[in-house]
Amino acid sequence: MAIKLSIWGARGSIPAPGPSTVRIGGNTTCVEVNVNNKTHVIIDAGTGVRPLGQQIFKSKDIKNLTLLLTHSHWDHLSGFTFFAPAFDPDSTINVYGNLMAQEVLQRDIIERNDNRYSPVNMDNLRAKLIFHKELPCPLVIDDLKITALNLNHPGNGFAYRFEHDEHSFVFITDNEIGMEYKGGHKPEELVDFCQGANLMIHDAQYLPSEIKAHHGWGHSTYEEVIDIARKAAVPHVVLTHHDPERTDEECTLLLEQARAYISKNQSKIWCELAVEGGVFNLG
Repeated sequence: MAIKLSIWGARGSIPAPGPSTVRIGGNTTCVEVNVNNKTHVIIDAGTGVRPLGQQIFKSKDIKNLTLLLTHSHWDHLSGFTFFAPAFDPDSTINVYGNLMAQEVLQRDIIERNDNRYSPVNMDNLRAKLIFHKELPCPLVIDDLKITALNLNHPGNGFAYRFEHDEHSFVFITDNEIGMEYKGGHKPEELVDFCQGANLMIHDAQYLPSEIKAHHGWGHSTYEEVIDIARKAAVPHVVLTHHDPERTDEECTLLLEQARAYISKNQSKIWCELAVEGGVFNLG
């Protein structure tokens, strides 16, 4: 095994628990990257980071973690004060990524002592938390190489590409392919960033029929994602950041439409949905 990806949260904007979302899952963004059971990287601290933290804490042998933040919006940070390793004095958590996200996490979520937002503050979090204001390009952790690309999203943020040996994947959430933002990326830059990756996980919150009403919200459609994957020669696409209003059945219909679009364009891309509990092995 080289790289193991585990999906702990794939919902967008706000948690969406309930009987109509139980199969896809209602927790917001959190992905675990495990390289040879040695390197442990977590992408975002949405509500999915809570069950991940419980598993890590129970294992008792994972004490050195890296948290990569994509951007500062609440659905990608709100699980952190429920992340069990953050309360463990023997754990170290290195935080990298979008500077605004780091500031929101550190200042507004952790360091406030007036309890307006949470009863948990810095006094309760016993782990060694290290906030790295600079994101090295590339960031190398053990043998894992991580590079970043600016997102097209309100407030900006980062997409990430991971490479280990001959395997690679990109994780791109909260990114509006069809609209350029100040400080964001151009379409050709996104294609270059994804070029030749084995796997592409990308935000596809809206249907093509919905995107016009949501321009400027920072999200994409399955058609836009598949077009990028085709240009970048990515064979495997996983759609994520599912709209909180979309039921399991509606998510399944979205996937069927995405696969029909792939077939119509005579492409061999394999497309599926990000689902809580989903695991992808590269290598």
